[in-house]
Amino acid sequence: MVRYLPLGNGRMLLTFDEDYRITDFYYSKYASENHSGGHPFMFGVSVDNNFVWMDRNYLKFMDYYDHTMVGTVFYPMSSLDFENHDIVDIYKNIYLRHISISNTGNTRKNIKLFFHQNFYIYGNDIGDTAALYPELNGIVHYKENRYFLASTLDQDNKSMDQYATGIKDTGELKGTWKDAEDNELSMNPVSIGSVDSVLRHSVDIDPGKKFSVYYYIIAGESYKEILQIKSNIDLEYLKKLERRTTNYWELWSSKVTPNLDPDTNALFRRSLFIIKSHSNVLGSIAASSDSDILKMSHDGYYYMWPRDAAIAAYSLSIAGHSQTARQFFTLSTSLISNQGYMQHKYNMDGHLASSWLPHIMKGKEIYPIQEDETALLVWVLWEYFRKYNDIGFTAPFYEDLVIKAAEFMAGFVDEDGLPRESFDLWEERYGIHAYTVSTTYAALKAASHFADAFGDQDLSKKYSDAATKMYNAFEQKFYSDEYGRYARAIIDGKPDFTVDSALSSIVIFGMKEPKDSRVVSTMEAIMEKLWVNGVGGIARYEKDNYMRIKEDSNVPGNPWIITTLWMARYFMKAGDLERGWSLIEWVKSHRQKSGIFSEQINPYTGQPHSVSPLVWSHAELVITLLEYAAYSRNEKT
Repeated sequence: MVRYLPLGNGRMLLTFDEDYRITDFYYSKYASENHSGGHPFMFGVSVDNNFVWMDRNYLKFMDYYDHTMVGTVFYPMSSLDFENHDIVDIYKNIYLRHISISNTGNTRKNIKLFFHQNFYIYGNDIGDTAALYPELNGIVHYKENRYFLASTLDQDNKSMDQYATGIKDTGELKGTWKDAEDNELSMNPVSIGSVDSVLRHSVDIDPGKKFSVYYYIIAGESYKEILQIKSNIDLEYLKKLERRTTNYWELWSSKVTPNLDPDTNALFRRSLFIIKSHSNVLGSIAASSDSDILKMSHDGYYYMWPRDAAIAAYSLSIAGHSQTARQFFTLSTSLISNQGYMQHKYNMDGHLASSWLPHIMKGKEIYPIQEDETALLVWVLWEYFRKYNDIGFTAPFYEDLVIKAAEFMAGFVDEDGLPRESFDLWEERYGIHAYTVSTTYAALKAASHFADAFGDQDLSKKYSDAATKMYNAFEQKFYSDEYGRYARAIIDGKPDFTVDSALSSIVIFGMKEPKDSRVVSTMEAIMEKLWVNGVGGIARYEKDNYMRIKEDSNVPGNPWIITTLWMARYFMKAGDLERGWSLIEWVKSHRQKSGIFSEQINPYTGQPHSVSPLVWSHAELVITLLEYAAYSRNEKT
């Protein structure tokens, strides 16, 4: 489940696998539909009729190009050097691949490039059409309101010289990609049903010469739309797309940097690209574009969880990219329920998504929510306001979002002041959770500050008093002298003292001071019980079975990127920058070659595990690095 180089513009999002094959092709008004669903688009290269499908064995380098959301791939073959640049244009719904070929040998070379299109339009292969459109000089895949035009153009203004459409994955028919392996294509002009297609582009390159070929896919909602975009396509226009997209991302990523070592700064920028690529023009921020998880559960991570999205919006905001955060707040105002809470998760177009949270427990009707998702929204909005002092933008959210959510949180409490039962952030247990208490406390304090800023002193006091009562109840009911630490939850009226990394939230969200003796003993328990011996990193909690590799009493669970970064943030807040940095270094050492972080790490091999990329992992890294830089500056002064 490894994805490389996500490229997106808010309407189109592409990801690649380790073999440089497009594996996810999201496109719609809000980038909410996956039109490949993990089925690869392959890329073939033939030199003097020696054909290969490109894979990791030929790739020497695959990464983002020079602090931009532009993929760069290098692969040498038979005295030829190939360098590809991949982009999704920032304005138009165009995916572009620029292939630069250098002949470093002493003989003329014949090169044939094969581009495979493997669409599953609207996520399925029923009733698709693939056809050659001579007037467009390319192959069009379409169904209903989704059209995709694939074609090529080289520096001599020549286009593809062969093509094929055909049936895939039906009976003994595997697809037209098999047709390419003898270097010749069938020239079949149309196929319907479960279809794919291949284009061939041929060039001859003399010794010491270079040559450029462009491959592109235009996406649209109608034939008319792709025709209009196609009418602009010429060599200069394709160069313009590449140039403007590269320049845009160079400027975008340079707003705020942690000013650490070059490697860390580069990783910081890559994380910004990952987060931004998963956000759409509506304000939704997806948890992950990795569709391989579908093979396990027929559901995935390409949804907006308010929690993940709020943390992602916060990370972009403090990194100087407030636009995405502003869009997220605007969207959230339209999504929050009449009662004042956020639902479990949403589709990228803002509609309610699939959910496994029940509406009834033990015969009693309940809210199917994780209250921390509502709380984090208010907290992040306050942090945005605190940073930018943007009263003009923030004012409309005061009543419709802040007060609405704060009234819910202040009322959704038991007599002792603790939040009522809801589901935990891990989406596994129903109860009163330390993470929920911490985030709700922070949100009520934020709402109090908002009310004070808007002159509502009565509301300010109401929310502040609710937060104080919640804090006192937490101290009384969650701490145990016997265990010498805090419980992670109260479930069915009984405290659960399973050591859980989410307890770091009591410091991260400001409910407790990092050097409080009760906090120190709790954090020491996390490091002792959840550090994964051997590969390192922090597991979620003791005996975590989610995606466990095998039963092993010596492994508390798979280490996670976010949990390890939580502890780094705790140590920094406690004044131990060295220990915090050591955990950051562990995280850095478990990135993929393109700087992408997965959700988890295999505790035996150290390799990525579960979905990759996970936006939350990248958001936590951005936050952690900026906090480290700030603490470092304060220490030096």
